[in-house]
Amino acid sequence: MRHNPALAKVRSGKPCFGPILVYSCPDAAEQVAHLGFDWVWLDWQHGQFTEPTLHNALARFQAVNSAPIVRVKGNEPGTINRVLDMGAMGIVVPMIQNAEEAKAAVEAAYYPPIGRRSAGGIRLGLLDESEPAYWANANDEIMLIVMVETEEAIGNVRDIMQVPGIDVVLIGPGDLMIDVTTRGHGEDHHERLVQDVVKASLETGTAAGYVCLSEDAVKQRVAEGFRFIHYGFDHMMLMRVMNEHKALFQSFE
Repeated sequence: MRHNPALAKVRSGKPCFGPILVYSCPDAAEQVAHLGFDWVWLDWQHGQFTEPTLHNALARFQAVNSAPIVRVKGNEPGTINRVLDMGAMGIVVPMIQNAEEAKAAVEAAYYPPIGRRSAGGIRLGLLDESEPAYWANANDEIMLIVMVETEEAIGNVRDIMQVPGIDVVLIGPGDLMIDVTTRGHGEDHHERLVQDVVKASLETGTAAGYVCLSEDAVKQRVAEGFRFIHYGFDHMMLMRVMNEHKALFQSFE
């Protein structure tokens, strides 16, 4: 069975790192795959991928160690099953509110006896010696990440973290801030909720994750104990570099 380096790091208590790709471009995904990140996140929730381009992009990871993970559109078993059949080594499920929803994600992501994932997928035989071998071994290498993005979800975070099969509970800070502000609170309250998640992680042993927007944030969250660290969106990095080039050109005017 293909080894999942990101999952191995999380299970050993080490942080793992990777970027998010939103552009529906398998060629770009292939280039990033060869850079050696622990994982690369292909975004099907807010990104531009279609099912054919996602299927194509996942194929580009066959020759590399970096684990391809996919954020699905929602907690829907058919979609989760389908993405894993395409060859994803991890699933990110958005907007999990409680342990019951986390259990539903587990059922969709794992074969029996852990879950109820259906056996199939023509690419799976390329991830192990055969399709039956994949079916027997996949549960040990599939990484399941669930996102907590509301105050209600963080209030249930310990119960969510204790659901067998959940590897990472990931904070979506943008949606969390939207939820916090609608309740009349601000950044201080947002940060208290963030700290409650990492505290719960240290208590339960289930990894906590954070979507970072700066190098300082990466350093801060790793020091606090977060073990799944996203940093870098392809579209943001493209615009940053293009703006640097534009500034250079304008210096000659």
